[in-house]
Amino acid sequence: MDIKKLMKQAKDLKKLQKEISKTVIESEVNGAKLSISGTGEVKSFIMSKELYNKGKEEIEKAVIRAISSCLKKQLDSQKEIAEQALKGINLPKI
Repeated sequence: MDIKKLMKQAKDLKKLQKEISKTVIESEVNGAKLSISGTGEVKSFIMSKELYNKGKEEIEKAVIRAISSCLKKQLDSQKEIAEQALKGINLPKI
């Protein structure tokens, strides 16, 4: 394989990693709004007054749903970016 092509692919992958880290994923479920980076770092969490007034059990359910939703979106985003990155790379079949 051509070394120049490999170097370009490595540069492209590094660029995609940077893009992933800059991505912000948001989810809002029943008054719980969560934002995470593409790498999974929590950026913000906001709870509505309505949710706060519903009590501990409802807050816990909403937070868990918001986290699950964000993580699913994060995985889908990473999968899409990886597919784009690997589009031009001929990987050996196993």
